[in-house]
Amino acid sequence: MRDIESLEKLSIDPTEQVKTDDDMALPIPAAVKNGAAFSVESNRNSRRRVLVSKAFYYLCFGVSLISIVILVVLLASILVQGHTRLTPSLLTNAHSTSEPAESGMLPAILGSLAICAVCALSALPIGIGTAIFLEEFQPTTPWLRRLHGFLSLNIANLAGVPSIVYGLLGLSLFVFMFNAFGQIRVNETSGIELVGVERYYQVLTMAGGGNSALIRQTDPAQPTIVVTESIEAVDRQGEGFTLEVWDPKSGRAKPTDPEVLRRTVRKGQSGGAYAKTSWYYFRLPFGRSFLAAGLTLALVILPIVIIASQEALRSVPPSLREAAYGLGATKWQTVRSVSLPAAMPGIMTGAILAMGRAIGEAAPILVVLGATVAKNSGPQNLMDTVVTMPVLIFHWAGDPKVTYQQLAAAAIIVLLLVLLVMNALAIYLRHRFRTE
Repeated sequence: MRDIESLEKLSIDPTEQVKTDDDMALPIPAAVKNGAAFSVESNRNSRRRVLVSKAFYYLCFGVSLISIVILVVLLASILVQGHTRLTPSLLTNAHSTSEPAESGMLPAILGSLAICAVCALSALPIGIGTAIFLEEFQPTTPWLRRLHGFLSLNIANLAGVPSIVYGLLGLSLFVFMFNAFGQIRVNETSGIELVGVERYYQVLTMAGGGNSALIRQTDPAQPTIVVTESIEAVDRQGEGFTLEVWDPKSGRAKPTDPEVLRRTVRKGQSGGAYAKTSWYYFRLPFGRSFLAAGLTLALVILPIVIIASQEALRSVPPSLREAAYGLGATKWQTVRSVSLPAAMPGIMTGAILAMGRAIGEAAPILVVLGATVAKNSGPQNLMDTVVTMPVLIFHWAGDPKVTYQQLAAAAIIVLLLVLLVMNALAIYLRHRFRTE
């Protein structure tokens, strides 16, 4: 190579003859000629490859730098806009239309946690179980193997379906249940109430101040009642008493004792339907409840959980399974004692990342629950509606008031911190299981 470069520097063609001191022309062998030409071309190609490699490196570095700069600018702008609203009241108060500066996101935090709990309890067991079946119990017959491949392909395709499509599916499947139990109407009892509810008529008493008596509802089709005679009733604490009736036309003096007034109503006083529910209140269909929202989000993350669990099970070395079989373990014993413990880091990581996506979803929640933000507390029962953090951010960000814009930025920071904690937990659990 050095000889060729020397000849190039001297402007001597290496393929020609070389003269000696005696002016005798010595022929250059053909092999040397071909080798010299190949070396020159190889040297040029090498320099070209180095230049292309450096150009590709700087291109990737530039694209990565642009992405990081955009992310930093977005985070900085959100922090600048919302840092003034990062106060304890943001985490302890509820949304307020009369005093925007006092608004908070406590009901939204509780609602998001409730929905994610339902989502995790329904999606993780089904997703992990499906992955175990698809990976560890693969069929041997040809038609079952084709069905297995068809299912695996469709699960992979479902992971790319937009979340709003799952919202529409949840609206039909969980909220209305295809009207199989009757059409849901506003302010009317519909469907089948299974457990956890007592129906009453609420009647205001003569004590005033919102004091009321509860009369047990005997006919669900009758939404109101008119009290004309004494009737058995209960108070809000469930203590029974006889509700007396005072007729102004009877000539009897109006009661003055506060205790008597709490147990007396005017003749002809009307009352509307009232439902006293327990935390385990359950009905069909689910209606616009956080239970329906949680099951809808379970449909969203189910393909993600299945795929992540499948990849984790595939990463288990076959030698571990073969060793278990060699010791006489059954298929289930091998899965329970060998495959699952070895794949648990990947399964846990995929599950937590899937829950991170669920807690940040807004489109399915808007379809199933609507843009509800007027909540002062978390869910009181399974059929209660809730407000979530993404929906509250969506509502605040769309309000033209500057205060709500700042609150939206502060809520985004809180949501990002929650996602950061979940991702950090996934990394920690993965490291913990691997070290063990």
